[in-house]
Amino acid sequence: MTELETQLLSALEQLQQDYSQRLDEWESAFVELRKMSGLMQRENARLSEQVSSLSIQVQSLSEQLRRLSNS
Repeated sequence: MTELETQLLSALEQLQQDYSQRLDEWESAFVELRKMSGLMQRENARLSEQVSSLSIQVQSLSEQLRRLSNS
């Protein structure tokens, strides 16, 4: 093997190692993003329920105020 071939092989091996490391990092990040997405979906559902509950309360209070105003 010539010196150039040895250097090219070494460079290729380094690129493969770098690629494998970055792929592992991306896969880990993707797993974390999926977890965060699940948490956000649950939080959004909880907040949506709270908004619905508050809307019902506001509507009830508005009706009570209207009745009091008409009395």
